[in-house]
Amino acid sequence: MLEKTDPLKRAGMPLLFLTAAFMLLFNLGTPPLYILDEAKNAQAAREMLEQDEWVVPTFNAEPRLHKPPLHYYFMRVSYAMFGVNAFGARFFSAVMGWLTIWITWYFVRRFIGKRPACWTAMTLLLATHFVFEFRLAVPDPYLIFFFTAGMLCFYAYAIEKRIKWLLLSAIAMALAVLAKGPVALLLGGGAVLCWTLVGKRFAILWSWKTLGYGLLILALALPWYIAVHRATEGAFTREFLFTHNLERFGKPMEGHGGSPLLIPLFVFVGLLPMAVFLPSAFRRRAVDHRNPLVLLSACVAILTILFFSLSGTKLPNYPMPCYPFVAIIIGTGISSLLHVKTFDVRYVLWPLLVIFAGLFGAAHIALSVEQTLIGVRFLPLIFLIPVIAVALGLFLLHRIGVKFVLYVLAGGYIVFNLVAIQVAYPAICRQNPVTKMAPFLDPDEQLYAYKLYNPAFNFYLNKPIIVLHDEVALQELLSRSPQAKVIARARELEALTGIPIKLLAKEKDLFEPPVSVIFSGMADTGGQIAR
Repeated sequence: MLEKTDPLKRAGMPLLFLTAAFMLLFNLGTPPLYILDEAKNAQAAREMLEQDEWVVPTFNAEPRLHKPPLHYYFMRVSYAMFGVNAFGARFFSAVMGWLTIWITWYFVRRFIGKRPACWTAMTLLLATHFVFEFRLAVPDPYLIFFFTAGMLCFYAYAIEKRIKWLLLSAIAMALAVLAKGPVALLLGGGAVLCWTLVGKRFAILWSWKTLGYGLLILALALPWYIAVHRATEGAFTREFLFTHNLERFGKPMEGHGGSPLLIPLFVFVGLLPMAVFLPSAFRRRAVDHRNPLVLLSACVAILTILFFSLSGTKLPNYPMPCYPFVAIIIGTGISSLLHVKTFDVRYVLWPLLVIFAGLFGAAHIALSVEQTLIGVRFLPLIFLIPVIAVALGLFLLHRIGVKFVLYVLAGGYIVFNLVAIQVAYPAICRQNPVTKMAPFLDPDEQLYAYKLYNPAFNFYLNKPIIVLHDEVALQELLSRSPQAKVIARARELEALTGIPIKLLAKEKDLFEPPVSVIFSGMADTGGQIAR
């Protein structure tokens, strides 16, 4: 048996945080901005910057009423630092990811201990979904960080009664509201209420300081909502609060429905590999539910999972604000399990081996079905990396001990994340239709769109695209300017009659049914586009 020393004690936490920075920032600008939300967010921030607009976000020169402005503000700063590009759009998302790992580690170390803090940070660092989300130009990274900071600072105030923690919590929660809306207050307030009631901390609820805390959050967050309400004559309030909050909760939107069990499954899979320790931790009572921070984390996790399980619209990123708090439960559980003599890590490693083998098979099937990725069919092989790491851990278990086996697993999964996120994902993303169709477009020419189109065209052309909403407008354009180029979805052209068009390019979206096309009015001999 090797000497039972802890590498984290020798190398220290700086190694973990340096690894986190590398994973979050390296090759950040390599994948093109293709995902719909990324493209719209990046372009909206650019338009706000160019117009020096701070209140009403716009996309394609039209008000974008889907999201609050916080991520646009950060992108504007990043654009000023790095230029208007994919790296600039994503930079502060990555910073938020690093800060989320750090602040979670800091408070766990402060209120529980060093070892639980290390395993908590490790849980977040290894979670592929967590790292991937913080490399995207979307508002979720800002919500997750500021929500986490707000909840942990409020906990510190409740324990230490220092007013600075309450002020920091109010600022963070206000920024969370400006990142994604009132859901931050709903989840945070509900979790605090449950925590105070279960822990019988009733004095916190009836304190004038807590009342002032709530008023400060409103004072910081409400001015922008009032300003955008007035500037858009109530359109933002109707679109964002009612359509993109209440209606999304009440019914599935954009085809994103499903069983309530999807949300806990998203959380479990999203926090792999360390999430596999949860069953053993609860079965062996390795999670100390009497610890106030663990109890608060459980309240946040349960309420978040329950809330989004009841929501009509379900997406993997929705429950992510609870990831740091589930990681706290996992980290404290692993720390305790390592001191349980009867704990057999094989009961964790074997299920993990089965899960990774299943993911390898699923990835192989997915890439086999997607014809546009025929050139990268080798990519499922990357799932063999964690399979090999787990198998190696099982083989070496009796030689190096449980703790070192976990480090083998962590090292293998870090390699997997680096290859998956920074090699495989860019290789897949380069096959997107916008990149393939860009050579057919001249940035100096006016581009048109017929009904729906991929918003990434706006970012890469950096100019408004005139959208034609009906067949009459399209016919008038092509009669007036037959060489004008129009982008559209292929299915929209099936209903066209009597308009001769020439197909210039046609590419299928990745893992999605829509097919993007570019056409002009210069008809082929055969006339209409082939269906």
